[in-house]
Amino acid sequence: MVRRLLRAAAAVLLLVAPAAAEWVNAPRTEVPLEGDGTTWIVRATVNGRASGRFLLDTGASLCVVTPTLLERIGLHASDESVALQTANGVVTAPLVRLADLAVSGNRAGGVAAVVYGGVPAGLDGIVGLSFLNRFSYSVDPQRRVLRLR
Repeated sequence: MVRRLLRAAAAVLLLVAPAAAEWVNAPRTEVPLEGDGTTWIVRATVNGRASGRFLLDTGASLCVVTPTLLERIGLHASDESVALQTANGVVTAPLVRLADLAVSGNRAGGVAAVVYGGVPAGLDGIVGLSFLNRFSYSVDPQRRVLRLR
């Protein structure tokens, strides 16, 4: 059991290891945020094939995509899975590596994510640190923007 947990932890560390961000099509350094000031939503595109609404979560280690979005882009989760601490307790979810995740032209390749259907209704996923840590970032709540560099 301990070996299995160690292997899973090692796999997660390999998947979330930072890589250089790739800038494409004159990216916007200020990304508009939708939301009420307590939660923020961004528009993101996965693998250049499907766009959607994603919760911006600077406390989430990994990005999250819903099974519906995964199906729309024709991608399959790996056999690896991780335990996630959610508001409703610990759940196990499969890992996936996104070839490309873009937020307003700011693109990162090889982004680690988990497949989880428990995101709030109306959302396609969560943009977490496995994307954000590829950049220098800040949130300006007064101007309602995410700054990426």
